[in-house]
Amino acid sequence: MNRNRITSYFLLSLASAFSYANPATQFEFSNTNHGTVCSSNADVWLLGGELKVDAPISLNGKAITKESENISSNTVASLNGTPEINAQYLMTNSIGCMKTDDPIALVGAIASLYEKQHTMLSSTDIPASILEPELPVAPAIIKDQFETKTQFEARVETLREERQKQIANIQQKYRQDVEARNNKIRALQADANLRKDNLENQKLQLVARAFRDVMGKPIVTATSYDAENNQMHLLFKASNQDYQRNIVLNVPLEQAREVYANIEQLDLSLIYTYNNDQLELVNITGKYNRNQFSGDVAQSQYQPEALTVKLNDKISESAQPQIEMQNPNLIDAFEVDSRLSVTDKSAADELEVLLSKTVPAEVNKSSWFFNLSIEDYANSDQIAYARQSGEVMSKVATQALGVPERHVYELIDRDATSGAIKDKLRLMLDNVAEGDTVYFYYNGHGIPAIPDNDPYILPQDKIPDYITDDPFFKLDNVYRTLSNSKAGKVVVMVDSCFSGATDGVSVIKGVAASRLAPKKVSIDPERMVVLTAGRDKEYSNMYQEKGHRLFSYFLMKSIIEGNRDIHTLYQNVYDEVKSASFEMGDLKRQHPTISGNQTISL
Repeated sequence: MNRNRITSYFLLSLASAFSYANPATQFEFSNTNHGTVCSSNADVWLLGGELKVDAPISLNGKAITKESENISSNTVASLNGTPEINAQYLMTNSIGCMKTDDPIALVGAIASLYEKQHTMLSSTDIPASILEPELPVAPAIIKDQFETKTQFEARVETLREERQKQIANIQQKYRQDVEARNNKIRALQADANLRKDNLENQKLQLVARAFRDVMGKPIVTATSYDAENNQMHLLFKASNQDYQRNIVLNVPLEQAREVYANIEQLDLSLIYTYNNDQLELVNITGKYNRNQFSGDVAQSQYQPEALTVKLNDKISESAQPQIEMQNPNLIDAFEVDSRLSVTDKSAADELEVLLSKTVPAEVNKSSWFFNLSIEDYANSDQIAYARQSGEVMSKVATQALGVPERHVYELIDRDATSGAIKDKLRLMLDNVAEGDTVYFYYNGHGIPAIPDNDPYILPQDKIPDYITDDPFFKLDNVYRTLSNSKAGKVVVMVDSCFSGATDGVSVIKGVAASRLAPKKVSIDPERMVVLTAGRDKEYSNMYQEKGHRLFSYFLMKSIIEGNRDIHTLYQNVYDEVKSASFEMGDLKRQHPTISGNQTISL
């Protein structure tokens, strides 16, 4: 094993012989301020109790922890009467029993562990997950042979509305409990971050604690007395380690015999500083009865010792416990399933039939299409027909707009994770050449982030409440990313209204029901045109009869029919969507919008 580097350094005696340790810059090692002497209890790290960590730790290639079972009462499982059993790790020895031929290196290693412990959360700190309540059993939806299609649809809608009322109170209570837990986690994380930010101010105390715990207690032996210079020569040893140093203490001749004879009653105090990875003895005092004697640091020839405090390959890092915010939104599959149950799945898709009858457009190698369509969300309600509209839209892009197959970047459902969206969009835009045309299509939830109502798109794996944690998905930033590409023309088609609701159902559950007006976003007025599904507080609707999203259906139909002038295309889609949504009821009225350069053509 490599020995610690000992740095040559000329030591000066302190001006004040009897100065005490300055807690801001120094620490004391003495019979009063010492660590724990080696204990026979091998399972206990005797500093504040038993240390349990979430991952094994090794030192110099040797494991210093052993596996143990921990029965946790801080989990959902325990609330159900089935406690969760996790593997945890205990120190195999108390610190003082960890013998080493390089105690100063061990001090650095233990200080590093204390540093890690100081800045990380323990798994026992994290509040239990809130048990997700059971929703009422969903009613069976079967069309009776004696009811018309219209009567069946009306009955399903009534069942859906009654179920929404049943779930509302359950959802509100669940949200309150989850948000209380999540707020506690935020507070714990903030506290851990604060401790990490203030780590430098704590490092000396962590080193002091490690030094005392590794060394144990000072044991002093008198070796000789120099009567001419009134100096008593002592041997200082650590109780726990093979660590010893010669010490010189200034003891007057008239007191020397008594001190020498009762050396075990001498309270030797060593004052250290720790700066720039150097552990240095700066003062020595000895207390006997009411007498106090100064030490001679220079005569003791106590050299500064290199002491590195950082996690390195000698110590495997303890795993940070998993800290996950809980989704406060209860997902009720009945919302979408009940709507899909009244859809005629036997009929062929009208748009695909229409597309098959058109002459394919000439391939345009300077065009690109990014398709982001999400029906099956991991942490939010499904969006009926989003997948179907997304899949057909890619076909429209290649067959009607002439986008090469190789230039289509399609992320649908579980492929549309936050990481995949970032990677694929960047990859596509890196391939875009100067002056190319980029089509961007989004079909998914739109989130007006409270309190400012900044609109965000929602990846498949994100929790709606925490979308603001990743500014990439802020609509402003998405548009800016597209604008910053080399494209000469950017056409954005967004089947989302950013009012916080889809098909009349709130995306963020358990809050006061309202339609939120999203904040206006900035776009490039020269190179970009944006078509969206509806105005500020409107819903984005499904088109149940056609098995598509309403806006997407008429957008694709108009493109297939040959409308390439953006203003003409928009006007056609606007009229159709406005008319169809009016038939759905006053609360579902939808008016598509356009912004940007309306002289652009597809």
